Amino acid sequence: MEQLSIWVLAVAMVVLVTPLFLNLALCIAGSFFGVRRPTDTGKKPIDLALVVPAHDEELMIARTLESVRAADPSIQVFVIAHNCADSTASVAADAGAQVVQLNNPSLRGKGAALREGFSAALGAGANAVLVIDADSIVSPNLVSATRAALEEGAEATQCRYELELPDFRLGSTFIDPLARLRLLAFRGMNVVRPGGRAGLGFSTGIFGNGFALTAATLQRVPFNANSIAEDAEYSTRLVSAGVRVNWVADAFVHARIPGTWATQASQEARWEGGRMRVASQSTGRLLSAMLHGNWRTFETLTDVWSLPLSRGIIALLLTAALPLQWLHIYAFACAAIAMIYVVQSALLGSEPMRDLTALVAAPLYLLWKAVITPLVLRQSRSRASWARTKREVELP
Repeated sequence: MEQLSIWVLAVAMVVLVTPLFLNLALCIAGSFFGVRRPTDTGKKPIDLALVVPAHDEELMIARTLESVRAADPSIQVFVIAHNCADSTASVAADAGAQVVQLNNPSLRGKGAALREGFSAALGAGANAVLVIDADSIVSPNLVSATRAALEEGAEATQCRYELELPDFRLGSTFIDPLARLRLLAFRGMNVVRPGGRAGLGFSTGIFGNGFALTAATLQRVPFNANSIAEDAEYSTRLVSAGVRVNWVADAFVHARIPGTWATQASQEARWEGGRMRVASQSTGRLLSAMLHGNWRTFETLTDVWSLPLSRGIIALLLTAALPLQWLHIYAFACAAIAMIYVVQSALLGSEPMRDLTALVAAPLYLLWKAVITPLVLRQSRSRASWARTKREVELP
């Protein structure tokens, strides 16, 4: 009976961690192929507008709009001031943006602001929209690279989305490795994985910042995402409808992560909890699409049911503790996949050696992830709401 219990537990752990490591293996394999261009090579005229959803971002939005103007001074910019209690609207207007006031407490979540922004931009004559968060900066080529991909036939695009280290005014050498691990994890999710998907012809997905959609795509797949992870939710809808998001690898958006672990825990819990909710709601739709011949939904299924890498490592350690030789071999193979993935993530950053050195703090990072698990579970049951990420040091 004891042996049977061990086998049941072993199978359960394998089922739990397999989606993650299968997805990582696919993305690693795809990274060795070039990014696939849109299949429709006929040039299409694109009138691209920028949509910036904003909730109480008076201290950050001027910096964001300045970087946008440096990228393309002529692009139409629509800032959606969503239930703001500060001067976001006036700061944005002074920076030359067209401001849309959305003051309706019953409209909760970023999805509501995006729908308002898309309506305003398309109503003003644009036939494609590019979304940038109000606390980000963009690369000088973002607008031109996105427009070029859409003109080549892409129905949707996503650029590199990375985080910046917080400004540790206390000069802590202890927190820096932990923050670097968070950046490393984020780069893996939002750079390594989409790059690998693009190499295999899968949809890269959208990450809520730095993505673009054509008017035809929005008509085909209306933006009805209302969860706290509206980007992941809409990504599954695009894949189910046969829309592939194209990877714009040479352009980026950057946002700064908060400087305290309490605030980072809240942000991390929203992301992880929101993805859990999306996984439970989208599985039936994705399976139906796959059964009807849409093979690209397979990768999306493995993605939405993937544990975060840190939680996957915890589960793998528990799995390796079971006294089954075949399970030890399985755990070793998964650990090798994880190591290759982490090294790839580090090499794509500007300071790979410092990122890899930060792995000495991995046990503390895993402990932190375990501690915030109850908060993640609560967020997985939450309705959509706009939760601005607080930062202890705001940028001018």
